[in-house]
Formats: sequence, structure tokens, C-alpha cells
Amino acid sequence: MSTIEMDPVFTAALREVLVATVKDTPRVRRRWRWRVGTGTVLGLTLVAGGVALASGVFSPPGAPVNSPLGIVIAAMRTGTATINIGAPPATANDVSLTLTCLTVGSFYFPNGSSMSCDSADMTHALIDRQASEVVPLTAGVETVTIKTSPNATWALQAMYVNQVTTSWGVNASGETYGVSNQSGTPDLIAVIINQGNTHGYLKASELNCAGGGDVTSPAEALAWDKVSQNRNVSIPVYESDGVTVVGTFTIGDASGPNAQTVPLSSLSLGC
Repeated sequence: MSTIEMDPVFTAALREVLVATVKDTPRVRRRWRWRVGTGTVLGLTLVAGGVALASGVFSPPGAPVNSPLGIVIAAMRTGTATINIGAPPATANDVSLTLTCLTVGSFYFPNGSSMSCDSADMTHALIDRQASEVVPLTAGVETVTIKTSPNATWALQAMYVNQVTTSWGVNASGETYGVSNQSGTPDLIAVIINQGNTHGYLKASELNCAGGGDVTSPAEALAWDKVSQNRNVSIPVYESDGVTVVGTFTIGDASGPNAQTVPLSSLSLGC
């Protein structure tokens, strides 16, 4: 399967969700690992969990909207290469990149995100071997560099865009909903579950609670890690109203014959 690593901005935003900071309360930062295949938490890049989401599939409030500017620059290269994309239009603030792997290999975008393709991916259609990223402009730089191994071949489409981040939605209860962005984290965080067939929202408070709640000391953190070794926690996924449940999202990395998945409601976490 092709995999895409989260870019640093998304990772930082997700970390703030999972390890919420309470003023004047010391907290212990813990390791967080997502159980593979249970869903995708959406952030600035709308990329996670091994699949690049096509534009327009699910664009929740707070997500960026890209207005295309100029023409699409297309190129095909083998190995690490730098593509000249010309001078940016006056209103451009980002570059939209779509990379297609044409051979097995790992391919790195300018912002540090990466895409990997294995031999099984080579049997799929080209559209299933694509990953998309939007990277910020660098003053005076009119090129894009993709890094990979010497024998890996790839194709790239690049276009200047004007990216504007939308505002979060607010439901009848006054809760904000959407994706984490430069403004922080909303009360309800957009996710996709059921292999991309269902979209909804996690409550940030429940996500934090499922990960251990208000752990305030190294001893509590160690105790939580020990009890969590063979346990995954499922938490509700809601519609934007924060009330209607449309599915569940599982966090944790427990596997094997002794692993179990329990609902958040069954845990006495005090949060």
C-alpha cells in the first residue's frame, strides 16, 4: 500500500488536540499512536492514514480553499530533481503539487511530507498512485524539488494557488466544528471513517479523554501506558450537531489475541 506521512504543520495541530494544555495545570506529554485503518483525522493538509484525499470529497469548515492561478506545469523525472515552475502571479501564496509514482520508491515533497509506493501499487491505475500537497511559497524561489532514490521515476503537476483558510462552523449548542488550522482546534474535529464512506466529527474533549485524560504526573502516565497495552478505545463520531452519532473512531495500537477494544463510555476517566 502507498503511505503518506503527515506533514509537520498537521502533526503539530494534531498534537495540540491530543495533549491539550490546561492553564496552570502541569501535564505530561505522552506518546500517541493511532490504530491503523480506523479512520482519518483531518487537518490543514487533509492528508493522513495512507490516502491523499481528493479535493471536494469532504471539505469541512476551517479547511483551506485553493483558487488556481496560472497554468499547470507538468514534468516527469527519475531520481531527485528540481522543476522550474516560473514566476508566481501577484496573488499567489502557495503551490499545489500532485505527484504520481511511476515506479517503486519513496518521494519527498518540499515541506517534508512523503509518499511511498511498493510493487503492489504498480498494479493500480495511475490515479490511485497520486498524492497531493499544498506548500507555501518561498520568496525568490521559482522551483520545486522532489527528493527520491536515483532509480525512482515520478510525474509532477504543479500550479500556483491562492489559499484562504475558511472559518469553523458553529452548531446550535455553540460548539465550533471543522479542522485544526492556524486558529487552533475546534470543539468538534472532522474525521473520515469506514474506508472514506462516512464523515463526521470527534469531540476534542472525548479524544483527549480516550488518550488518558488529565494525566498530571509521570507515575500516572506510566500507569496509563501499562493498562493501555492491550486495549484500544472507541469514541463516538457525530454529525456537526455534536449529538447525532454516525459511527465510531478507534485509537490505540493494541493487537494480538489479548487485545480488546472498549467504548469510551466504559472507562472511568473522570473527564
